[in-house]
Amino acid sequence: MADFTISGLDALDKALGKLENSAEVQEKLLAQMGEQLAGRAKNLTPVDTGALRNDWKRTAPKEGRVYVYNNTEYAAHVEWGHRQKPGRFVPAIGKRLKQPFVEGRHMLRDAVKETEANFEADAMEILEGLLS
Repeated sequence: MADFTISGLDALDKALGKLENSAEVQEKLLAQMGEQLAGRAKNLTPVDTGALRNDWKRTAPKEGRVYVYNNTEYAAHVEWGHRQKPGRFVPAIGKRLKQPFVEGRHMLRDAVKETEANFEADAMEILEGLLS
C-alpha cells in the first residue's frame, strides 16, 4: 500500500473548527473524498476480467485518515510495473512474452494527483452538500 499525503487541510480544518459538529462533518468529508479517490483509481484501472477494477476500496475515516487500497494479488504489479522473461509462453494469454519490463499503469498515483489538483473545489462542493 502506498502512502500519499494531500496538503492544504489546515485551512479546511480551521473552517471546520467553527462548526458545531466539526468532527462529524470532517469524517463525512473524508469518507466522500476517499470515495472520490477510489472512484478515480477505478476509472484509471485497465480492464481484462474486471477483478482489479472492482476491488478498489476505502477504509472508514479514523483519526483524520482514510486509506484507499486494492487487495487484488497483482495490483502492485499493474500499478508499478514488473519484470518478465522474454520468450516465455503464457497459456493464459496464448502468447510468448516479448518485453523484459512492463511499465506500470499508475492508477492510484494518477488518481491521487488528480484528487490533489481538484481538492479544494471538490471539498467545497461536498461541504456545501453536507451543510445544506
